[in-house]
Amino acid sequence: MKSDTVLAQTVDSSRFEEGELDLQIDEVRAWMREVGQLGVPHFGETATRLGQVRGRLVQHFEREDAIVDELARQYSPSSPEIAVLRCQSSRDQGELLNRLDELCERLLAPDPPFESWQSAMREVDHFAIALERHEDQESESVERLMAHGMRDA
Repeated sequence: MKSDTVLAQTVDSSRFEEGELDLQIDEVRAWMREVGQLGVPHFGETATRLGQVRGRLVQHFEREDAIVDELARQYSPSSPEIAVLRCQSSRDQGELLNRLDELCERLLAPDPPFESWQSAMREVDHFAIALERHEDQESESVERLMAHGMRDA
């Protein structure tokens, strides 16, 4: 199988995973809104649900890394563009996972340190927005490198 085909399939799989991840986070957010209507916060269950998101997120980040590795193999492992993408991706991934871990830790605390259920919901929303921003930037960078590599091929 040609490496550009492998790359295209890996990118397609990554996009599918992004959609699945978005759906899973949206389900957590919708559930949190429903819980908010009942008036009894479920901080611990929220952490459990976000822990499931984390598992899928780790798998997705592994796929992102595979895309960068394949881009490096195809185009030029020493290119500054690949180095920048790899560095930015790694930093973003670490920050997002740390942010999610810290959020889950606080949700699991015996006395969760949130002003209200709504403030916990806002933090989940902010995490979702940060993840979406990362995904958009990652996709844009990969598409730009793929287009550049195809022109040079």
